[in-house]
Amino acid sequence: MPEEPTAEARLEQLRELIASARAMPMSASCVVNRSEVLKVIDEIAETMPKELDEARSVIEQQKAKIADGEAQAAQIVADANQHALDQAAHSSQVKVAEEHAAKIIADAEHEAEALRREVDVFIDSRMASFESVLAKTGSQVRTARKRLADRNAEPAEDRRQRATELPTLD
Repeated sequence: MPEEPTAEARLEQLRELIASARAMPMSASCVVNRSEVLKVIDEIAETMPKELDEARSVIEQQKAKIADGEAQAAQIVADANQHALDQAAHSSQVKVAEEHAAKIIADAEHEAEALRREVDVFIDSRMASFESVLAKTGSQVRTARKRLADRNAEPAEDRRQRATELPTLD
């Protein structure tokens, strides 16, 4: 099954539709196919929740991994404590058991911290990607609204006069 385009790909498609739209003579305005643009916007709206759900799923999976790691670390610590208590009867082995338990605890804490950092980096990269998509969309919406406002700010008389003027061939 072919992979469905991402929201970023669809936004790029929308940008291309607008960038390649037929320009209006003597104006910064252009003519776009309304149904094509609305279709792409609808597709983006459908895709974004899926991508957000995927990101949430990944975050939940990473949280589960951290929880598993912490549970393993706690079990290792509990096992090490029990082992140390069992060995306490043997005075020569007490020091060795304490050192071993401390190493296991340090290793488990180090592994848990490494997992946390890995999850944080992943989450940050997904959020940066999402922020980029939102920034691009916001910029495009602001530009379109400004063009619409500029067009509507032009007096009706000027538009009529411009429409009746014939272009000169120089």
